[in-house]
Amino acid sequence: MLLAYFLSHSASPHTVGQWRLPRSFQGLRYDRPEYWEHVARAAERGGIDMIFLSDSYSIYETYRGSSDDTLRFAVQCPRHDPLPLIPIMARVTQHVGFVATLSTAFLPPFWTARMFATLDHLTEGRVGWNLVTTAGELEAKQFGQTLDEHDQRYARAEEYLALCRSLWDSWAPDAIVADRVQGIFADPKKVAPIDFQGEYFSSHGRFTVPHSPQGHPLIAQAGSSSAGSAFAGRHADLVFGLRHSTQGMREFQTRVHDVARQANRRPEDVRILWGIVPIVAETRTEALRKQQAIRDNVTVEAGLTMLSAFLNIDLSQFDPDLPFPDIAETSGIRGHLSVITEDFPRDTPLAEIARHFAAGQGPHIVGTAAEVADKLQQLLHEGGGDGFICISHTLPGCMDEFSDLVIPELRRRGLRPSGYDHRTLRDRVSASS
Repeated sequence: MLLAYFLSHSASPHTVGQWRLPRSFQGLRYDRPEYWEHVARAAERGGIDMIFLSDSYSIYETYRGSSDDTLRFAVQCPRHDPLPLIPIMARVTQHVGFVATLSTAFLPPFWTARMFATLDHLTEGRVGWNLVTTAGELEAKQFGQTLDEHDQRYARAEEYLALCRSLWDSWAPDAIVADRVQGIFADPKKVAPIDFQGEYFSSHGRFTVPHSPQGHPLIAQAGSSSAGSAFAGRHADLVFGLRHSTQGMREFQTRVHDVARQANRRPEDVRILWGIVPIVAETRTEALRKQQAIRDNVTVEAGLTMLSAFLNIDLSQFDPDLPFPDIAETSGIRGHLSVITEDFPRDTPLAEIARHFAAGQGPHIVGTAAEVADKLQQLLHEGGGDGFICISHTLPGCMDEFSDLVIPELRRRGLRPSGYDHRTLRDRVSASS
């Protein structure tokens, strides 16, 4: 069972109002190194495989055509750059991996390849790239650009990744000689010049970063559209799925495995992690109390603000007390629309769906350590997949509780190793297949 923590460099990463829950950020600030050192140590103490850092480049203003409610309710904002966190967390750990989100829409491939190769060296092979194509028009405006059509974004991403891989592969693993006697540092014959000219990108010259411990960072992907699934099937080592029923989980897994086969890959080489919101306590009563506190923090307006941004549709035009409107297509995150239309009853009010997404996006897994472990086992048995990505709520307490309560229970059942058996993140993920 692979396990990850899902965070972002924010006061309110994924659960609206979590910044003001009674036990959040006690004695710590999300914008200080000490907080992220605490997070990293908690993850490593529990033997967690990776910390998954989401990101976006805008403050949402889809709902009512304004960003006021986003700021008022701290709907996934403010949001700082996640990449500088990785060296901070890597310094206080030896094993846990770090998967950072970066879009192919705005930054040059050379910059991205150089950054991830550098981070792979600094972490000794513990880095992954959550490759996104960006669905938000507001994010494009931040860069003074326009957003490509959906399928074109994935065509662009194909070329983007191909160039990055060419750069990463251009240094042979043994190119550095470091011969002090002869004064030769690197063998020029083992550093290939890049001469890449594509439809969207070009790069010419030698790459500046030698071959890193993993060679390539682990590639993660969360696309649920047909183009996104096809891209993941061809390239992803790890896929993040968000479903609210075991039937939906099975259908998602079948789709991912089918596109992997079409790309001449083994289905088991594409690992699937399901998003969940684990809420655990010493007693079920206490866990339910925590869940209620999370839900009470979310107003309908905050939920609609978040869901409007996800779907790129201003939901203020619809009556929140009526069932979710008949929306067949979106330029936003199509995976979320699929979850709503396929996993929720058709008569579910819009307000209820919006508040659910703002209370953590994923299904709530609530109870004692044993009850949570039971549910995780059941989900994998009935729905398939390879593990879970734990969406945060009370920070950093929810990570401490999961590491200290649930992980020992999973280890007793033989579902988690007692420690880390593999050095690089790629080897750890591959070994679980």
